[in-house]
Amino acid sequence: MLTIGIDNVSTGESTARNAPGGMRLYLQALTREFARQRPDHRFIVFTPDWADDLYDGAVPPAIDVVRLPGVPKNKLLRVVYQQSRYVHVLNQSRLDVFFATATVAPLLVRPSVVLAVQFLQFFDPDTDLGVLRTAYLRRFVRWSVQRSARVVTFSESARADLIRWTRVRPDKVAIIPHGLSDDVWEVAEGRGPSGEGDYLTGGRPFILYVSATYPYKNHLRLIEAFANLKRAHPTNHVLLLVGSEAGISFATLREAAHSLGVSDDVIIAGRVRHAAPLYRQAALAVIPSLSETFGYPVLEAMACGCPVVTSNCSSLAELAGDAAILVDPKDPASIAAGLERGLFDEQERSRLTARGRERAAQYRWSRSAEATLAVLESVALGRPSYTGTSRAQASLDDDSTQ
Repeated sequence: MLTIGIDNVSTGESTARNAPGGMRLYLQALTREFARQRPDHRFIVFTPDWADDLYDGAVPPAIDVVRLPGVPKNKLLRVVYQQSRYVHVLNQSRLDVFFATATVAPLLVRPSVVLAVQFLQFFDPDTDLGVLRTAYLRRFVRWSVQRSARVVTFSESARADLIRWTRVRPDKVAIIPHGLSDDVWEVAEGRGPSGEGDYLTGGRPFILYVSATYPYKNHLRLIEAFANLKRAHPTNHVLLLVGSEAGISFATLREAAHSLGVSDDVIIAGRVRHAAPLYRQAALAVIPSLSETFGYPVLEAMACGCPVVTSNCSSLAELAGDAAILVDPKDPASIAAGLERGLFDEQERSRLTARGRERAAQYRWSRSAEATLAVLESVALGRPSYTGTSRAQASLDDDSTQ
């Protein structure tokens, strides 16, 4: 039996129920699969006492949730906590291995560390996360990668970026793609909740983009491309934007739509309770992000049978393969051409729907968990732990002498 620590402290508020992004899904789905696949291990999820319940009350067997008092909500103070008091907590917890899930690891912990690098946009000079945050992330990610026994990322493109920017040894980095949630598969199979598309759009057909409005998500170029499409084809389709306000304000997006003459055709819905059912109603999904470590919306749309237009770069092109229309996300004309093809080429739409479902079916959390557990176990069994030798390794050594 191994004791595996799992970090839900460094994640901050990104695993809250209504937080943008996929961090809550990542931890929730992965750890549930951990418990199912390895019921003999002990998994300790360290979490702030103020954090939302990760499991909505039903904690899986083999998982202990340790709620820590005194974890700051303030990001700067939480960084200090992560590298000081949190280190003491982890060193006292008798772990065989610690899974640092949120890009930066506590640097002075004694257990061996497996680090999951969730995003890398802060290395991109075109991405503005603020001077202090960018400087902190660049420095501490490099240190975290050096300190960790193994590093996990989620696509080949993210692995290549990580190697280029941190000079980590290639054999130290494992590629373990995410899976799709049970909720998405229920929707894909017609068993989930119904979508709000007709209510949000007044019954008009729509192109869907699900994303928080971070600058690198490329909403402004998408609105320009949509305006180009409407000028070339006076279609009844509207552009439906779903997701949290972050970085670029909704007001800025509305101003852009107004200046381009499409204010009546761009609908900014904000967050919705269930985004996945919208893919079953949408005429087309578009994901024109400039950079992604992993692109859930590409796979979610494909699983639900919705044709996809996405970027020809980063993990998006890798995930999409030949099952989506690829466009240059920095060129509104290219995006507009992709939208036109995705809407009006019926043969291509049929091909994308069939091929997309086949491709999305490859991405299951059971596979992600199995691969992640293999990394965690190999580190726990192959490197010294808090006692100098992990309990599991000691047990194997004892068996070999009998």
